[in-house]
Amino acid sequence: MTRLVWLAVLFVIAVVSGCAQMHNNEDHQRHSMSRISQPLNGGDFLWFDVKVTPQLPLDNEAAEQQRQIWLQSWLVRRNMCPDGYEIVERRPFEFLEHNPARLDIRYKVKCIVVAPG
Repeated sequence: MTRLVWLAVLFVIAVVSGCAQMHNNEDHQRHSMSRISQPLNGGDFLWFDVKVTPQLPLDNEAAEQQRQIWLQSWLVRRNMCPDGYEIVERRPFEFLEHNPARLDIRYKVKCIVVAPG
């Protein structure tokens, strides 16, 4: 019986350790703190929405750099903007704007289109 208890304890430690590592994973952080989407009404731009936290404050250079890394990662994973992009606008969400995830900052991102040459 003692051996079974020790195996159970080791199993719980392994599971808890794995969960802790998962939550520190860059992909998990990007997914939980940001979203990328196309406007519901169409348009030639994308929305990149992010959450502000004490660790990633609103007007902080390092936090903004992390948000830009997330944006680039979203674009690569979704095969969007292969020729680059530009941020057209960065603003807080408006009061009545659709925001079910309660994110804080909205970027309007436009893909750069290179004409075939």
